[in-house]
Amino acid sequence: MNLSDIKNKIKGTKPYINGWKQAKRASIIVPLIQLNNKLYVLFEVRAKKLNSQPGDICFPGGKIDFKETPKQAALRETYEELGIKDIEIINELDTVVRYDGMIIHPFLSIIKDIKNIKINKSEVDHVFYVPVDYLLNHKPLEAVGKLIVKREDDFPYDLIVNGENYKFKEGPYRYLFYKYKDYVIWGITAGILKNFLDEL
Repeated sequence: MNLSDIKNKIKGTKPYINGWKQAKRASIIVPLIQLNNKLYVLFEVRAKKLNSQPGDICFPGGKIDFKETPKQAALRETYEELGIKDIEIINELDTVVRYDGMIIHPFLSIIKDIKNIKINKSEVDHVFYVPVDYLLNHKPLEAVGKLIVKREDDFPYDLIVNGENYKFKEGPYRYLFYKYKDYVIWGITAGILKNFLDEL
């Protein structure tokens, strides 16, 4: 390997998130809809029988399949969950890199005709809409936790300076909660929502 080889290998690559090949990846859309001249955000309530996060509130979306772009995954998953194809993507929002290794690509989108929604009941219990103006005028409740890494018993402490006494970093983790009527929007969904609202 020489400098020329390295330049040829690296020069045309597009930077992304270090370690993404070992991560789980998903795409979602943040769907805007217009009803009676008022702008709303659509949310899903996950089906109660799902193994993962049953009953939680989320945006449409899901896993990025092999050889699929994040945008393609967001549109496919939305169609599978809500039966909608007429979606206008405005732009991709900030990528989410979660503490558990999940990478999420959110896309701000417009759903043009909600009359065509056909809910896939095996994945979605129901949908509801929250006015954008309400979300802009109601700050979320914020709670803070602490992220601590638990190392396995066979962790090679003998390979690092100070061994088991090494000062490992710990980090805060912020939880957000938006309340609307009887709904509580929290977790990843609330974080993506706040990122969008902050841009406004």
